Amino acid sequence: MKHLEALFVVEVTPEDEIVCRAPKRAEQRIRMADLAAVYVETNESGPWGADVWWLLNDNTGQTKVAFPQLATGEEAALERLRLLPGFAVQGMNSTENTRFICWPKPAL
Repeated sequence: MKHLEALFVVEVTPEDEIVCRAPKRAEQRIRMADLAAVYVETNESGPWGADVWWLLNDNTGQTKVAFPQLATGEEAALERLRLLPGFAVQGMNSTENTRFICWPKPAL
């Protein structure tokens, strides 16, 4: 049986966007040029719920793309995010309702 998280399909497009499609949700997308922060958000719903989420925010602080750990295509998205200077995965073992910064866009 597949995890429900696998219903979230994430891809990196040739236009250098990260896109997420999920049932009964509007498509989400962010251009890498507009990415300002990457977070891991954890909650206490595991192991029965999606308790680890990736949040991709733009310059206004708005989350433009959110997808759970184990989403289909997660590895490709993480491969792209790992190219960001200073990107570091944080908080993956947390069982609390909290947010960890993995990458802030460097100040100019």
